[in-house]
Amino acid sequence: MTKNFTLSRTNTALLVIDVQEKLFPLVERSDEILYKLRQAVQGFQILGLPIYVTEQYPQGLGEVVPDLKCSLGPTQVYFSKTTFSCLADEKIKGVLVSQPVNQWVVSGIEAHVCVLQTVKELLKTGHEVVVLNDAISSRSIYDYSTAIAEMRDYGARISSTETVLFELVHDSKAPEFKQISQLIK
Repeated sequence: MTKNFTLSRTNTALLVIDVQEKLFPLVERSDEILYKLRQAVQGFQILGLPIYVTEQYPQGLGEVVPDLKCSLGPTQVYFSKTTFSCLADEKIKGVLVSQPVNQWVVSGIEAHVCVLQTVKELLKTGHEVVVLNDAISSRSIYDYSTAIAEMRDYGARISSTETVLFELVHDSKAPEFKQISQLIK
């Protein structure tokens, strides 16, 4: 596990954690976070990279917010959980660790609970992790900033949506460059 790695399109997936109807409106900067989440999702779709989405106890917290669900599309699979870490749920862990992916780009809420615990578990299982600091949030800016520091200390790379998308494109000659550039504007 090292923070000094470059994302590879052959080895990277996006994980969107618990961006749900009842909790999401309460987090800091929710409008900005939603915008960046949609950019990340659309960018990964343009690049043809896998996207995994979880919902924390959807019976109580609702489904993924409609705007994000619309971006994800009708064929997106959603994994329901009650554990805070995605990897503490055996079904989700089985799916995630069985993928031919060693690099995870992580987004969602809440930064200091489900995102933090998932990032720690991904790192413990030997994965490389990039946390999108502009696509995660918490109800408190203090919880958010503490989570960012803790994830960095634990070994995750902290980056932004635009940085990650252009790192994955790698070259302005890439066929997806123009679409990603338009998405970022």
